[in-house]
Amino acid sequence: APMQTTKVRTGDLVLTASGSGNIIPRQQVELGFRSSGIVRAVPVSAGQQVGAGEILATLEDSLQQAQLAQAQAEFEALFSAASLAKAKITLANAQIAQAAAQEELQYLISPDVYYWETELETAQVALKEASTEEQKSAAQKALERAQTNLALAQKRYTAEYVPGVFAYTYTDLETEEEIETTLAPSAEDIALARAALDSARFAVADANAYLEILQAGAASVTAPLAAVQGTETAKIEQARLNLENARLNLANTQLTAPFAGVVLAINALPGQTINTSPFLTLATTADLQVRFYLDETDLDKARPGNRLNLTLDAFPDAALPGEITAVEQALQTVDGTPVIVLWGTFSNPENLTILSGMSVDVEVIGGEAQNALLVPVQALREIAPGSYAVFRVGADGALKLTPVQVGLRDFANAEILSGLKAGDVVSTGTVETK
Repeated sequence: APMQTTKVRTGDLVLTASGSGNIIPRQQVELGFRSSGIVRAVPVSAGQQVGAGEILATLEDSLQQAQLAQAQAEFEALFSAASLAKAKITLANAQIAQAAAQEELQYLISPDVYYWETELETAQVALKEASTEEQKSAAQKALERAQTNLALAQKRYTAEYVPGVFAYTYTDLETEEEIETTLAPSAEDIALARAALDSARFAVADANAYLEILQAGAASVTAPLAAVQGTETAKIEQARLNLENARLNLANTQLTAPFAGVVLAINALPGQTINTSPFLTLATTADLQVRFYLDETDLDKARPGNRLNLTLDAFPDAALPGEITAVEQALQTVDGTPVIVLWGTFSNPENLTILSGMSVDVEVIGGEAQNALLVPVQALREIAPGSYAVFRVGADGALKLTPVQVGLRDFANAEILSGLKAGDVVSTGTVETK
């Protein structure tokens, strides 16, 4: 058969895929109240533009107002002058009890041992909190000094303090002889004294924290109280929670816009009783986007950043440029066909009124080459997976197998990146090419 040939030419190659979808707002929510009630007012209407934070509807709130007033009164009552005076007395008693517990422990273990135990604890804390080498060195020396002196104090306790303080003399009933001995405190006695001192210290800390809260006043309690220990402090925290809940319940009788947008629908009128079902639909209109579908065979063209050409059914003569912004990672089934779901943005001309929900046809630009070298796909010979060559026709009519690098290709033409130049003649086999 006579050989069919064609010349390598320059031209444009554009790979596209077609899909369809709808215009949707970037934000759209159905808003409802957190509790049931009677609608008192709806100051907006369908189609109205509203700002972020604007009140959209309110419920009857007389009960919530009363509950808030009661919670506020109960909270402020805890900060009365009588409560302040009682707190001062409680703190003074706690301090007296702490002093007594400290004195009892010093008596049992000796003031000397107690002092160096305290110094040791202070040195341990300082070493733990030291940040510089100088601070660490000083804290370490203080720690070693306290350890040495505590050991000496404990020896003096056994040799001197116990015999001198806890000496006990009794008369033997049989011999009538006076016997001297010592009754040193037991380990249980000392452990109980230490526990009593710890408890007294906690009581002082609780009483002091409670007094500071009262002195600061009710207006200062705006956040959860840290480390709530005492009963009175816990009462203030519970009253604060009750007040916050009452404020929240009152706030829940108002429906406000979470963002600026347009009211699409209202599902009830003033005077009607509603529950927590959606009451109002709000959507943005200034920043629309497109959600569309492609056949799964066009997955290679579904990449974020690829250009789009949109044609609205309502404006068939207007082509709107756009861009793919996201590709969902799971196929969906539409009319029984698996499809890829994509999202995109587009330019919205001022002279077109584009509404949410409008139907749109989408052309995806999967790739394009301008002023590229092109040959018919029939000229390509695959010599290895992904590697191609063509038969270039010489001046004498002889064929020479020439490796080429292929770029874009569609069902008709292929882009040649290297291996040929414009005007070269290549064989297309037995298929006639004009």
